[in-house]
Amino acid sequence: MASWSKAVRRSSSFGWPQTTGFKSRKCNVDRNKGELMLNLGKLHFGGDYNPEQWPREVWKQDIELMQRAGVNLVSLGIFSWAKIERKDGEYHFDWLDEAIELLHQGGIAIDMATATASPPAWLTKAHPDVLPINFDGVRLSHGGRQQYSPASKVYQQKAAALVEQIAKRYGNNPAIEMWHVNNEYGCHSPYCYSEQSRQAFIEWLQKKYASIEELNAAWGTDFWSQRYYDWDELVVPKRTPDGTHPNPGQQMDFKRYSSDAHLELFKMERDIIRKYDQKRPITTNFMSMKFTYAMDYFKWAKEMDFVSTDHYLAQHDPLNHIDLAQQADLTRGFADGKQWLLMEHSTSAVNWQPRNYAKTPGQEFRNSASFVARGSQGSMYFQWRQSQAGSERFHSALVPHAGSDTRVFREVSELGAWLKSNPDVANYPTDQANVAIVYDYEQFWALMQANLPTQDINYAETVAKWYRAMWENGTRVDFVPADASLETLSKYELVLMPLVHMLSEQEERVFHDYVAQGGNLVVSYFTNTADRTLRVKLGGYGGKLVKELAGVYVEEFYPLREGQGALSNGYKIELWSELTRNLSADVIAKFVESDVDGSPALTVKSHGSSKVWYQGTELKLGSQRKFFKSITKELGIESEGGESTEVVRRGPYKFEIDHEKNKVKLRNN
Repeated sequence: MASWSKAVRRSSSFGWPQTTGFKSRKCNVDRNKGELMLNLGKLHFGGDYNPEQWPREVWKQDIELMQRAGVNLVSLGIFSWAKIERKDGEYHFDWLDEAIELLHQGGIAIDMATATASPPAWLTKAHPDVLPINFDGVRLSHGGRQQYSPASKVYQQKAAALVEQIAKRYGNNPAIEMWHVNNEYGCHSPYCYSEQSRQAFIEWLQKKYASIEELNAAWGTDFWSQRYYDWDELVVPKRTPDGTHPNPGQQMDFKRYSSDAHLELFKMERDIIRKYDQKRPITTNFMSMKFTYAMDYFKWAKEMDFVSTDHYLAQHDPLNHIDLAQQADLTRGFADGKQWLLMEHSTSAVNWQPRNYAKTPGQEFRNSASFVARGSQGSMYFQWRQSQAGSERFHSALVPHAGSDTRVFREVSELGAWLKSNPDVANYPTDQANVAIVYDYEQFWALMQANLPTQDINYAETVAKWYRAMWENGTRVDFVPADASLETLSKYELVLMPLVHMLSEQEERVFHDYVAQGGNLVVSYFTNTADRTLRVKLGGYGGKLVKELAGVYVEEFYPLREGQGALSNGYKIELWSELTRNLSADVIAKFVESDVDGSPALTVKSHGSSKVWYQGTELKLGSQRKFFKSITKELGIESEGGESTEVVRRGPYKFEIDHEKNKVKLRNN
């Protein structure tokens, strides 16, 4: 508070404050490893700050309240393009300079955004081809956000020019602690079906395939007379005649292209920033959420100085803390086990779900503690002050409409004090688990397509069920990609493979080598059914992974009718059964009350000291828990917590979060 007793002083250049006794922030940089990482000496606390939404007299109040709450970092300028560049090439930074001064004087670091997430009206009016075209051929309008096509050359040029101005102006500013590129890439318009996107897609395909004949072979274009003889004949996979769908291989490649196209935008902005700032880390906020699938975050993470993400609860679910834990663990997987940062979540209700339930007392503290336990370097929010106008005016914030004399502000202030009192936690990554789940966005894409054995296959739900079964059993898990190396898989005693529908020959071989070297697998139905082009592997579904490692021959799929099916050991099932025969495994349970009675449903095969379990059905949650419990018990994998309590360790720190009793304990062992 004392820092506000004097007027802010300005320098003659960009108006940086001339402060005394205030140290510039430094990030831990290991240039030998090529890494720029978050400051490991503290836990970050704060959120998106949008001073342009408020009169200047509110800004000083904001700083004072931030200091009271313990805020030490804010994201600035995320949606400020129209405020900064009011006409083409006409930049206004005076208000932003002033906001940066006030924050720096108040001891609050800045996550500096590039403001490219929402192009201004003058741009889309002058260049309507910036706007994306959807699956039905409709050009989307200005007026929301993310109203741009990643293939638009105009958008690329204008965004690059804006970033150049921002990075040049603030690249050496001591208030900046990190850089925030764009915002939630692919959240609203991940796919564009315009002519410029078609051309960009063709260029991407020409880099992937040596010839048009190689593409035809990969896509299987002799089916339905889809063969192409010239690259310019290619189309984007938009709506086709009723009852038909675009080529499956084409759909997969278009989703790969779309993720890569957005990633190229990130890399463009990152590289511009790096010209002016070689010290501070650069990131963009992912969206680690159950049904978020458009960007391949395992691939994206390789381009980040550190991983950051956003997460929002499904508030209708009373057990949403389990999904939170899953997404936090998944984010740690993107970060290859390193620390990461929760860039956004909510203090209470959001505004975009069918029913936006507010968080209950103590819930937000438990949420943040779980994120930190699972590797986040703090707890950040959308946003600092709740908006009076706009689409997200009913989205919660650290300072709600009712002001600081509120439950929300008191609770976040308690959280801020707790984070500040435990800075050493940030020095340790979350301890590695003994179990890993294979997660792969391409499996998500493949299983979203039409014309599968049943429309009820749901990749996100099955993965969530497997995770929840482990969570409720008290067994911690990590996440690894389907193309994980043998070195990565070998860190784990048990690897789970839910609906890993596609594997290349090389990827399949790695899982064979993992078992040969002592690893244990649980393989689900519909796994390794196809290669990465979606071409089905012949001679028994599941390829060598199922036939040789699991010892089961899968002949035909039999989706279950409502109320049909059970297992001979009493386990309850749904959705799926198979006509199978045992080749070399021990049968745990067979299908009964189904169309394939007597076919093996659950099996296990020993390979020396290793074992491979095969699950040829969708178990209901209670049965999934029992099945996994029997496996982890047999392997001697220890569990801790479970039911309503999660127990997680970061180095010497032990987090115990009891969601039923609404309690959080942090101990230094």
